[in-house]
Amino acid sequence: MKTARQTAGRSHQPRIIFQRILVATDGSPAARAADATAVKVARAWGGCVRFVSVIDTDRLVSDFSMGTDGDFGDVVERLKTVARAVLEQARGRASEAGVDAEAAFLEGDVVDRILEEAAAWCADVIMIGTHARPHELHPSLGSKAHELLRRSTLPVLVCR
Repeated sequence: MKTARQTAGRSHQPRIIFQRILVATDGSPAARAADATAVKVARAWGGCVRFVSVIDTDRLVSDFSMGTDGDFGDVVERLKTVARAVLEQARGRASEAGVDAEAAFLEGDVVDRILEEAAAWCADVIMIGTHARPHELHPSLGSKAHELLRRSTLPVLVCR
């Protein structure tokens, strides 16, 4: 992460410039807002974006099975296929805008995996989407987004 003074040499007020932007996305309208914001910021400052989608397969199978003997492998595989398609679409939109972009599908605890990926990729910021209205941000944010905000040592930009 650099400041405007370090990159332009003429700014009086230091500004944070995010050049390595990790975006947690699921294809929802709120997540697409975060995707678009990340692309705009990366394009403005010559940065790059890494889109990630995380599925906690162990939790899904546990939640779906709830005392049944059913095999939910097909459901999980369909969700993985959708997640990979969402990632490819986000990466494609960024590339069309002239922004270097990567995408990674991850499995495991959602917040743990986002934080691990952000650290491994040396992200400057994490961007996520929310459905909350400004006056309802805390109650409506969602447990995963709230946990990410609470646990992250990086800046987290919440978009709607």
